[in-house]
Amino acid sequence: MDAGEHTTGTRDEHYNLVSILYHALQAADSLDRYALDAEASGDEQLVGFYREAQMVQAQVAERAKGLLGIIEPPPEFGPPPRTEPRRGDVPPPPGEFP
Repeated sequence: MDAGEHTTGTRDEHYNLVSILYHALQAADSLDRYALDAEASGDEQLVGFYREAQMVQAQVAERAKGLLGIIEPPPEFGPPPRTEPRRGDVPPPPGEFP
């Protein structure tokens, strides 16, 4: 057992990868907000820069997940798609969540 594992109970390489994953995802989320702000101000150059940086952070996060053995499809960035109720959909009763 190495010193880091003894201290945290987790192998250092796992801790380090989880830390990288966390920070890359945080950065990607922040960059999404920055891009939306730049879009609102009409600065397409900044929008492009923030989206490019966001993709890089998403790629780093995906690599870290792969090294940790976490397999799932990558998220889509930007505003969530708007969904309209479909014909025949019944809303949940009051107080219940879908």
